[in-house]
Amino acid sequence: MRYTILLLLCSFVFLRAFAQSGKGTVEGLVRSADNQAAGFVNVGVKTLTIGVSTDEQGRFKLVNVPTGTQTLIISAVGFEPMEQSVEVKTNETTTVEMKLTASVAELSEVTVTGQKRRTSTATKNNIELLNLPMSIQVIDQTLIQQQQIIDMKDVIKNVSGVNQTGSYNGGYQYFNARGFDMNNWTNFRRNGTLLWNMGNHFADFYESVEFLKGPTAILYGDVAPGGIINFVTKKPLNYDYRRFDLKIGQYGLFRPSFDISGALNDNKTVLYRLNTTYEKSNSFRDVVQNETYMIAPSITWNISPKINWTVEATHKRDERVGDPGLVSPDGTFEGLRRLPISTFLGEREATYNYVNSSVFSTAKFYLNNNWFVQNVTSFTNTERTPLNVYVNNDADSVGNVSRYQYFFNQRFNTWTTMLDLVGEFYTGNIRHKVLLGADFMDDGIRGGGFLQEDIGERISLLNPKQGQAALKALPRIEDSFESFYTRIGVYAQDQISLLNDRLNVLLGIRYNDYVNGTRYDNAADAPADNPEVRDNPIVPRVGIVFKPQPWMSVYGSYAESYEINGFDWIDVTRLIPPTFGKQLEFGVKADLFQRKLGVTLAVFNLEKENAYAWGYSEEVPEFEHVSWTPDYGGYYTYLAKLHRSRGVELDINGKINQNLTLLATASFIQAEIVEDISLPTGNWLANQPREMFSLWANYDFTTVLKGLSLGYGIYYKGKFFATPDNLPEGLVPSNYTMDAAIGYNFGKLALRVNVTNLTDRISYLGAFGTWEPQWTRRVIAGVSYKF
Repeated sequence: MRYTILLLLCSFVFLRAFAQSGKGTVEGLVRSADNQAAGFVNVGVKTLTIGVSTDEQGRFKLVNVPTGTQTLIISAVGFEPMEQSVEVKTNETTTVEMKLTASVAELSEVTVTGQKRRTSTATKNNIELLNLPMSIQVIDQTLIQQQQIIDMKDVIKNVSGVNQTGSYNGGYQYFNARGFDMNNWTNFRRNGTLLWNMGNHFADFYESVEFLKGPTAILYGDVAPGGIINFVTKKPLNYDYRRFDLKIGQYGLFRPSFDISGALNDNKTVLYRLNTTYEKSNSFRDVVQNETYMIAPSITWNISPKINWTVEATHKRDERVGDPGLVSPDGTFEGLRRLPISTFLGEREATYNYVNSSVFSTAKFYLNNNWFVQNVTSFTNTERTPLNVYVNNDADSVGNVSRYQYFFNQRFNTWTTMLDLVGEFYTGNIRHKVLLGADFMDDGIRGGGFLQEDIGERISLLNPKQGQAALKALPRIEDSFESFYTRIGVYAQDQISLLNDRLNVLLGIRYNDYVNGTRYDNAADAPADNPEVRDNPIVPRVGIVFKPQPWMSVYGSYAESYEINGFDWIDVTRLIPPTFGKQLEFGVKADLFQRKLGVTLAVFNLEKENAYAWGYSEEVPEFEHVSWTPDYGGYYTYLAKLHRSRGVELDINGKINQNLTLLATASFIQAEIVEDISLPTGNWLANQPREMFSLWANYDFTTVLKGLSLGYGIYYKGKFFATPDNLPEGLVPSNYTMDAAIGYNFGKLALRVNVTNLTDRISYLGAFGTWEPQWTRRVIAGVSYKF
């Protein structure tokens, strides 16, 4: 049956291609009123459904245009369309140059919404979301400014199927996607390059945050199958831009930031941008506070019309008091209600320090109007120094618990480079958008100064007193060896467009050579049996998109991923085989209200095979396991044969009209144990609610009360189990919060007040026997000025 359908499809395409005659090609360049390249504006043929968007250099190409005099329409969001006549000749290419009435600055100020938004995360081509056979959601500056977002937890609550599951003593946050935990080592990216999830990520030099759901190994190699979070940085602008923001709020929040950009020479071939932020704040939790600063300069050199080079640097330092959370006096979730939510069980000198310094180089060379070569090279140094306090879940009859401290230094040095050839060509009337590429990554992880020991004095849950036991910290020393992993990947992808772009087929494959082991500063120190992990997985991706209307697409896709587990964390001499993910997904995308409001509905089945897992047992486990240790609480590791997640996700983003901006999400995800030697079949995976939904609406007054804006949001999270054993005392009830906002713009000045958790709801996240209280009501006032 499959071969019959394929034969019929090929026959139809051939006959259609054969029948078409009297067609030509139109290509050209679109510039703005200030004579700059006008990227990502629409160019189409009047009265026909033929249209494309310009690339970032303002170039476009229209094929299969009927011969004769045709009228081209050039349009951009928020501007009146322009028309220009062109003479099309059979089997020839006509070249035109068109000019908008708007400047590049004016174009940049207008937000593209819905499925017209573009991403390079999924294909390394700037392609409209409508044409991609997968679910991708983008949180852009419009939403970030409306909600005055300063934390990743407030970003992800606007995306379906993505969920915060906890944090590492408040130092950084854990997330899952489509039911599966995201890997802190591999599932976070900045401009597509590896970013360790070891600190609080959100920063003001990000233009947007992209969520690519499902397996993404085709482009990114070793990743957990739930999805990728990619942070897209702000790039230098070719016009003067100055913006100052100040946010102040409850719990001593003080957060000024600057964003400035422009040209360094008269002909605007050298551009710059500088983002800086300082933040200091206390918390609704007693004693807890943080101090953060960030600086991110970048320069773009347009060497010639065909060559440009951008260099970006970032430095971020974050210091905060470690928050160990709470434990229940009676071991149940209900028992938490006996404790004030502000109760702090750590110590003032227990801190989590994080430093990230990075340099990125992006060079692009246009071979012609259809092909370019791009190289992205980066170096990232990430350091963390946790001096943490952990609370044991062992409350006695009067509510006293024991604690222990944990200290180490850790440094991650990551080199990445990738070289891509991207372009398009035609075979008859069939367009091919091709990606051929290779990447290399070397990541070294060096530790030192490890210390773990009990704190002598027990602390009272009902009346905690800090300072009764001094913590120990070792000198900042480093080991003479480091664990490493290197990866070389080769990948190819072809997005095939048929029937005037109504049918798109995406085919991709990736080969990897992966090595994990230990490097010694002095080779003579290496043991004779120094083992290495080596894997060579091959992963495919297949997708198809059909557009019954220019504003609507139906898609299906199949993708795979893999995770390299490396060495067992208990027995570091044991090698763990990789974990594989497989996903089948179907969906519908649409742009409504004149392509201003985008809708994505996705249905998926995602399986995780040979999942590396752990558990706790006071006795040696009776089932087959990798390792078990009576030290540090009796943890064991093992391999689970199959975990599965099935679900439906809905994402709505854009505008109903010129006044009302809307973002809505909903998901139903059944993430459960299918075959696991340690846990019963049917158990829910940890920290994954079955139902979640959110709604955010913002209304801008444009006539009466012009300049005023009002915002409102509601966020619901269903019940979930804190651990996969699904014990009744670990069941967290469903909860919801509401946000509200009011703002006023006049000229270059904007004022805004946001209230999160408006009704002051109390909620928790839970894992590892402790509970993490979530933010209570908080008011943030912001002022921004453009000059």
